[in-house]
Amino acid sequence: MWKELLTDFLLTLSFISRLPVKIKNIDEWEKRIRRIPIYFPAIGYIPGAIYSFAIVLTNSLSAYKLLFVFGAMAIGYYFFDLFHFDGLLDMFDGFLNQSNKERRLEIMAKGDVGPFAVFYGMLYVLLFYQLMSTLDWQAFLFASVFGRYEMVLLLTFSKPAKPKGLGAMLFPYNKHYTVYSMLFLTPLIFISPLMFFISLTLTITMAYLISRVSEIKIGGITGDVLGGSCLIS
Repeated sequence: MWKELLTDFLLTLSFISRLPVKIKNIDEWEKRIRRIPIYFPAIGYIPGAIYSFAIVLTNSLSAYKLLFVFGAMAIGYYFFDLFHFDGLLDMFDGFLNQSNKERRLEIMAKGDVGPFAVFYGMLYVLLFYQLMSTLDWQAFLFASVFGRYEMVLLLTFSKPAKPKGLGAMLFPYNKHYTVYSMLFLTPLIFISPLMFFISLTLTITMAYLISRVSEIKIGGITGDVLGGSCLIS
């Protein structure tokens, strides 16, 4: 049993990060890939720890604040969040384009960086830096874990926008996985019950709203929407 759980966790790590994880001889690939959302929040503790550690260092060694914040962003994004950031940029270009669903999906599939992605992506990075410079370490730990739970909830509320692609691989989605995934959130309640319930409420709300907007814009969700929703949340 533990070997099965470890394999699923490592598969999740290889799916939503750039860490060099190698898994040999995976049985029942389709079944396994569809249950990896259970472990999304567990992965969130790793980038959360990177950002949180940098904030702790800036509080004790404020003279090196710029170095610590930039360093944490460079490492955290390279291994974990750059993949989601790419999805966020595609969402900006696709959703803000005033055309039909087919054209929006085409824009998002190409992955070209348009004016919406450049401008709003820049604003996002500036906001991220500003928040790292002002918030306590707990905020980024909660954000990283709940941001990945956002993707689990989005799968719960949504349907795939197209029959193939990264997002479609996770469908049909078993909604019991959403409940199982909550187990990885529980350690955070011991850090701050108030932050936990605020985070959970905001995450559920954002997942539902993004699901509805994505339904209107492109008829469902894609891998880009999943990744982008993680960072938005």
